[in-house]
Amino acid sequence: MGRKMKYDDKLLLIMDRACKVFAEKGFHNSSVRDVAAATGTSPAGLYYYFKSKEELLHLILGDCLSSLMDRVRSDVIGIADPAGRLRAIIRTHLDHFKHKENQMRVLAHEWEALSGTFGEEIRGLMREYVHVVSGTLTELSPERAPEEIRAATFGLLGMLNWVDQWYRPDRDLPTNLLADQFSAIFLGGFPPTAHGSPGSLNGEPAQEWNKKDSTSSILSGPGF
Repeated sequence: MGRKMKYDDKLLLIMDRACKVFAEKGFHNSSVRDVAAATGTSPAGLYYYFKSKEELLHLILGDCLSSLMDRVRSDVIGIADPAGRLRAIIRTHLDHFKHKENQMRVLAHEWEALSGTFGEEIRGLMREYVHVVSGTLTELSPERAPEEIRAATFGLLGMLNWVDQWYRPDRDLPTNLLADQFSAIFLGGFPPTAHGSPGSLNGEPAQEWNKKDSTSSILSGPGF
């Protein structure tokens, strides 16, 4: 990330507003003029902070991934049980999404727009995250074949990264309860509740948080 590692307040503002533009319009459909309009800065003034729109995307994604990885490493320190570490990873990922929704959306959909050194740096950070998840799953179930660990790793990351496509705070679970349910689904499957009861999360009746209509999808599958 070089000279851009120490962001000043103006660059942080530009990155935040540009991220919102990219999240709403898509990276390829957005222009530097769109970013300039969103930040109240002239296009020429923007180039003081970055040389191209691609470099700006690189800064945004690098900041998103670096901060996510810092949080994950911090949150799993001292957790010896791999199942507990996996729950912490899921909880941290979803909390990061809650507070950096636009960044996480742009990361999920636009990272392939980066090429050359920019693209390689972002892919390197992504590989670090994959390694943390796959290592945790390997400890959790060491008898699994590498192909199974790979499938489970990308299955979990796919589940987490797809949240931005459907999650609505006003109708879905709070992210901490969503993390609990994702962990339970991934580690133990999605069995029917006893006697057709509505179920609960952390002792909270389902009717207290379930605002979804009958067309909402249900995640299911075998536990890992």
